[in-house]
Amino acid sequence: MTTRKDVRRLIKQTRHKDASLRALAALELGEIGSKYPIRALKNIVPALRKIVNDPDKDVQRSAMEALADIRTAYEAAQQEKQQTAGGKFKLK
Repeated sequence: MTTRKDVRRLIKQTRHKDASLRALAALELGEIGSKYPIRALKNIVPALRKIVNDPDKDVQRSAMEALADIRTAYEAAQQEKQQTAGGKFKLK
């Protein structure tokens, strides 16, 4: 189970001087954000957006991949929410 402390640690790691650690943090944040896409909007997505323009191309790719994964999960959650809401009402 991922805790807020884990997320904070990974967000801090996106600012690490080692590019490989920044890239790894981005991928891990993407994985967490895909599981909790609504919550990810508050702090994970802004952190990833900051490193999309990182000087290191691997960090950029990891951040973009993570954001894409979160977006896909968010869109799926929104679609499921709409479908669920649509089933609550019956027209006579």
